[in-house]
Amino acid sequence: MADLKTIYIVAGGTGGHVFPAKRVAQKYLNNGFKINWIGTSRGPEKKICKDLGINFIQVPLYGFRGKGFFTKLKALIAFILSGLIFIFYSNPFNKQNSPMIVFGGYVSLIAFFYFKGPVFLQEQNTIPGSVSRLLLSTNKVSKIFCGFEKTKNFFEKYEKNFIDLINTGNPVGKIKEKENNLNNSSCLKVLVLGGSQGSMFLNELIPETFKEFIENNSLEVKHQSGYKNETKVKDNYSTFTEEVTVQAFIEDIESAYQWADIIICRSGALTVSEIIASRSVGIFVPIKVSIDDHQKENASYLLSLDAAWLIEESENFKNELRELLVEIINNKNLIYEKRENIKKIELKDAESIIFNEINAWYK
Repeated sequence: MADLKTIYIVAGGTGGHVFPAKRVAQKYLNNGFKINWIGTSRGPEKKICKDLGINFIQVPLYGFRGKGFFTKLKALIAFILSGLIFIFYSNPFNKQNSPMIVFGGYVSLIAFFYFKGPVFLQEQNTIPGSVSRLLLSTNKVSKIFCGFEKTKNFFEKYEKNFIDLINTGNPVGKIKEKENNLNNSSCLKVLVLGGSQGSMFLNELIPETFKEFIENNSLEVKHQSGYKNETKVKDNYSTFTEEVTVQAFIEDIESAYQWADIIICRSGALTVSEIIASRSVGIFVPIKVSIDDHQKENASYLLSLDAAWLIEESENFKNELRELLVEIINNKNLIYEKRENIKKIELKDAESIIFNEINAWYK
């Protein structure tokens, strides 16, 4: 085994892949490892590596599923070019081996060009993505760290016993659990999250829906808009500046969860996992066009425990949300009941489990 403790981390594109990777990377940095991070220029990963002092290898990969023929052709060329770039930087003639952790998404395709060490997969979603399934068609992946129990069930159903499946939960850091006390005022505190890049659907329809409630002093709002939409969302709330805070991206998400009575959000794997960890209560609005409907599947885990609400994208969305808000405002104990149910879910230290499982390879 290698004396020099080096590890490759592969994650890029969206925060749902990158932020779990960042938390695992910090665990390795704290334990004296050298990290080589493979990512793209389109997500937050390059800045994260700069801030943490991690060696960053940039590749031109991008998504291909659901795209047209010419886009897929360009993606194939980018895939080959990315492989050549990675092989050059990974020093193929060095005999030392190092493990690689991939965090799903198209950037994980780089694992097809890694021939020296074991590959470990951290799958955030309940339904694994296309690239995760492609990797399983090879013999590269030795362990899968599953974000949810249903993730593990998926792999057990479609794969045989040649891979270790470990239910780690998703790496969300040590988020402080919410206190039991509910906001006693008549004003409901609502946090709106559309993912790290914002949500056009929520950005357009939420301000319209909230208008009557804010006018009646029934809502106080914090809204994460995404960097490209901050000005437009502020304009949508322009007559309610005292009751509404709009931010492109909320850095201190833990404090935001502590502040909120409820969270209206997409149901990406990381958001669902953070809500579980903080013992918050969500009204999930899954992306209608998410691949394999995985966002709805992510949310269904909490729905099955009566620990959240779900409203689907539809022409009736505003009316359904309005009716639910009226119900909650008139009976805040509904939030308490959901919170008690979510507290029944066991919390795991995903970063430590992943670290210990991979670190055993060096011994």
